[in-house]
Amino acid sequence: MYSGHLPPGLSEADLSSEDQLSLQSDTEPHSACVQVECNDTKTGLLNDAFGNDCLPGVSLDKWQKFKELQRAKVDQRMKETQRKRKKEGTCHPVSLPSEPEEKQEEHWKELMQYFGINDRLKPPPCRRPPHTVTMISRAIAEGDYGKAEELSDRLATRELAVKIAQAADCRDFARTKQEAEASQPARKRRKQIAWGFEAKKRWETKSNMGFM
Repeated sequence: MYSGHLPPGLSEADLSSEDQLSLQSDTEPHSACVQVECNDTKTGLLNDAFGNDCLPGVSLDKWQKFKELQRAKVDQRMKETQRKRKKEGTCHPVSLPSEPEEKQEEHWKELMQYFGINDRLKPPPCRRPPHTVTMISRAIAEGDYGKAEELSDRLATRELAVKIAQAADCRDFARTKQEAEASQPARKRRKQIAWGFEAKKRWETKSNMGFM
């Protein structure tokens, strides 16, 4: 409302009607702009949903199917990343004392010297019970290649573990044998009689007295 003296020919009712008209004129273009923006966003969403931006030479059905598969793949990747994050948050990695690579290589080379050292003592292959081998061949004949691969991995792991254990036993036996051989000369020296000058002189005089 306008306060003060009004010019001649104007009343308060005229001013109120003019204010309403100005407000309507200001709000109409703003609402029109908002409506245009909403329509644009709706058309964009519809274009994305119905696949109007498909490549030339590709049918609309195939493009929609491709979009669905792409979205499913993206959702699956997001779920996998979330699962990995959850696992990383729950698991606490334990730091194990790691040996230097040079020491590990030396240890492995030392064991490799004794690999297959007892193979000559084993029975021939025809007399061994080929239980795992028969299971592998049976799985291959049945077409279950996954089971055959799993059995083959188990057999290889078991044979490697047996070879490592036998090589460690042979290494320990060789070490104990070397230590025993090194200690034998010291024992022989201890058993020898320590001749002194006086004892040797007495023994020589006794031996000479026998010839007199």
